[in-house]
Amino acid sequence: SCILIWMDGGPSHYETFDPKPNAPSEIRGQYEPISTKVPGVFFSKHMTRLAAIADKLAVVRSIRHEQGNHGAGNHYMMTGAPTRIPVGCGAFVSFHPSLGAATAAERGSNNGLPPYFSIPQMSRSGGPSFLGAKYAPFVVPDNPSNSNFRVRDVTPPRGIGDERSQRRRDLRAQVDHFLRISDKAAGDPVTGLDEYYEQGYNLMASKEAQKAFELASEPDKVRDSYGRNPLGQRALLARRLVEAGVPFVT
Repeated sequence: SCILIWMDGGPSHYETFDPKPNAPSEIRGQYEPISTKVPGVFFSKHMTRLAAIADKLAVVRSIRHEQGNHGAGNHYMMTGAPTRIPVGCGAFVSFHPSLGAATAAERGSNNGLPPYFSIPQMSRSGGPSFLGAKYAPFVVPDNPSNSNFRVRDVTPPRGIGDERSQRRRDLRAQVDHFLRISDKAAGDPVTGLDEYYEQGYNLMASKEAQKAFELASEPDKVRDSYGRNPLGQRALLARRLVEAGVPFVT
């Protein structure tokens, strides 16, 4: 499984993993290098925790692209393919499936959980493109640091029991007379909607899915170690989703 922490724009490499101590001040910035667990490898001075475990991680320095702005660069890095046409810096485009969507299509789902999650929003170019809506990410926008944290669409609305929920499903089936085109090449949106509904039903019926979202079941010591803030608790939620069998979380 993969947890992708996508920093849109992000800090510069010479202020994180590749300090330039011998460069002029206007290039090297204000941060000094520090030693890491790996001899001869230096990180920027604020990367103390990562420096302490540098022997357990890999800094990949060979990834690059020739796109001229963040919009095109995001697409290239999230999909592995350049954009078909020039796009602007703030573009939110999806000419090709994202890494998460491709993983979802190959790996499928487990325990009723969607195979691809985005927390707290879908990243730019993070969509499924021609793979179809079935492989779009399940977005968790809610703040998990709130005491009343509850993921929408994971459980039926309050007051709606199993029997009433089933009656609603049956009623929808009776009034739904849309034509379905089963050929995947058609990209039928009605078929995509059916898949969304089925995914939602499976999610609400899955005990494993419900358990994955129960951050309150984590010991206080663990929750405190992640930080009692939205960023820290989202990281904890991502870990729990991966442990529950979700192949890709970003």
